Amino acid sequence: SLPNAPQGVAYSQALQASGGVAPYTWTLKSGALPSGLTLSAAGVISGTPTGATGKSSFSVTVTDSQTPTSVSTSASLSITVVVAPLSVTTSTLVAGSVGVSYSQTLQANGGSPPYTWSIIAGALPPGLALTPTGATSGAITGTPTTIGTSAFTVKVTDSAAATATANLSITINGAF
Repeated sequence: SLPNAPQGVAYSQALQASGGVAPYTWTLKSGALPSGLTLSAAGVISGTPTGATGKSSFSVTVTDSQTPTSVSTSASLSITVVVAPLSVTTSTLVAGSVGVSYSQTLQANGGSPPYTWSIIAGALPPGLALTPTGATSGAITGTPTTIGTSAFTVKVTDSAAATATANLSITINGAF
């Protein structure tokens, strides 16, 4: 059996065979892998699932290297594409300057959009505000009024009430 493949998350799974004469060559016999995944001749299913959630069934054939006549066998397999767990994908924010308009977007992945954003610890620099809702992102905008570094924790909540958090900071420099 093969593990589930979360949408939008890199996936890699090596197929295994025993007996015969190695090395083995793998091919897709019938059916189809989920969109975004491929099968290498070395027997590795890899890529990033991009299609809809659900189960994809397919058959693979493995052929050994025995000479003069190679031996092949096939197996039926399936991979289920699932919704990726909710996560905040923004890891850093650019610095700003006092008196200069600032705009940065917070990004999340997985879960069930739309998302709602909030600050649950710390605070944004004075003059900046977080727009709490967006299809997949939240926006930090405004005009900073004070020099310094502000650390804070953002929380994203999806439409199914799943949450994820990230610790971020913004440094505000003097006007240039």
